[in-house]
Amino acid sequence: MKLTKWIKILVVSASLIGLAACSAHKSRAGDDSAVSDANAAYNSDAQSSGLGEESGFGDQASSRGQLLSKRVYYFDYDSNVVHSDDRPAIDANANYLSAHPNAKVMLEGHTDPRGSREYNIGLGERRARAVADMLTAKGVNPSQIRIVSYGAEKLAAPGHSESDYQLDRRVVLVYLQR
Repeated sequence: MKLTKWIKILVVSASLIGLAACSAHKSRAGDDSAVSDANAAYNSDAQSSGLGEESGFGDQASSRGQLLSKRVYYFDYDSNVVHSDDRPAIDANANYLSAHPNAKVMLEGHTDPRGSREYNIGLGERRARAVADMLTAKGVNPSQIRIVSYGAEKLAAPGHSESDYQLDRRVVLVYLQR
C-alpha cells in the first residue's frame, strides 16, 4: 500500500518538473523581434528568395559580388562543420560586415525533418553558430549577428528523398540592415 502511494507521488512530481521545464523555456522579447525581423526580410521585395540569387552590392567586382550574394551554406547529415567551398563566401560577407559596422545579419539554422524537434533546434543553432564563429574570427562585431534556429520548421524542400534533405540542411545569412 505504501509503495503505491510513493509511486503516485513520484509520478505527480515528475509531471510537475516536466511542466516547469517546458514553461522555463519561454522566448525573450529580443528573440521574438529577431524572428520578426528575419521573417520581414524574407517577405520584403529587397530580399530575394533567400537562396543567394541577388546580385552583389553596388560597385563591387563581379566575382566579389557573387561571393557576397551566396548566403546559403549547406551541411552534411548530423554535422555543423562548414564546407570548405562556402568559406570564401562567408569571408566576403565578413569583410562587408567589418567594413559596414551598422550592417546586421540574421543567421538562420535549419535541419532536415529527421530527429526530434529539440535535437533539430539544437543542431540548427550549432550550424548557425559555426558560421557566426567564422564571421567573428574575421573581425565582425558579435553585436552585428543574430542567431535563430528553425530546426525543421521551414523546410526548403517538402519531399522525403535524400536530395530534399540535402537542401534542408543549411544556414541562411539574411541581411537585416545594410
